[in-house]
Amino acid sequence: MISAITFDLWNTLITHISYNEIRFNFLVKYLERNKLIFNFKELKSHFDKFFTLERYNSNTNLNPIIINHIFTEDRIINLFNALKISLQQKEINLLKINFEKAIFKNPPKLKLNVKETLRKLASDYKIGLISDVGISPGHFLRKIMKKYQILQYFDTLIFSDEIGYYKPHPLLFETALKNLGVKPQNAIHIGDLLETDIQGARNCNMLSVWINDLSIPRSVNIQPDYEIGQISEVINIIQNLK
Repeated sequence: MISAITFDLWNTLITHISYNEIRFNFLVKYLERNKLIFNFKELKSHFDKFFTLERYNSNTNLNPIIINHIFTEDRIINLFNALKISLQQKEINLLKINFEKAIFKNPPKLKLNVKETLRKLASDYKIGLISDVGISPGHFLRKIMKKYQILQYFDTLIFSDEIGYYKPHPLLFETALKNLGVKPQNAIHIGDLLETDIQGARNCNMLSVWINDLSIPRSVNIQPDYEIGQISEVINIIQNLK
């Protein structure tokens, strides 16, 4: 019997938005303001390398090639090392907070029927969140969730920057299950990425639901237990599992 439901965040509950243009523009202005010499093309190349990470092997089995969470401060340090520019800690902190706060300039939108679905499920089930984060940290994403009035439906929130690993590392799923006080066979995870959400849930013996609202062809390597086109369809799946 299912007693707990965990959700992914990006492209499951909220729409994905890239904030790298905002961050890059801030970086350029910062360098110009401090009269630091740089080559624009080189800067853009290094920025893309450290702030747009390909975590998966697109050639073979979509095996994860990066599993440890890469923190914003480390990305900044790696970028400036590549540029051969020295920074003091206070300067790193300034860039870090401005990069992270970019999410508030254009907050991601809540996806269709999310609030209604969470409200209905939270009355009968324990609800958790298991989310990878990029530059926007978990404590800022909590504020976004609170703004959309969905934070109150969650019994636990697991973010990769607070655990130290990305999905599908089992520690994220195991921590969520421990916090919810349920066994894997009594939990189901919903997410939009086969390589992280579905594989991670399967590795922990949880049931999985793949939100495929873009009609992506199924993978022969990673098979979800269920596939849906929008989040409200989860309700019928859960009810049928009773």
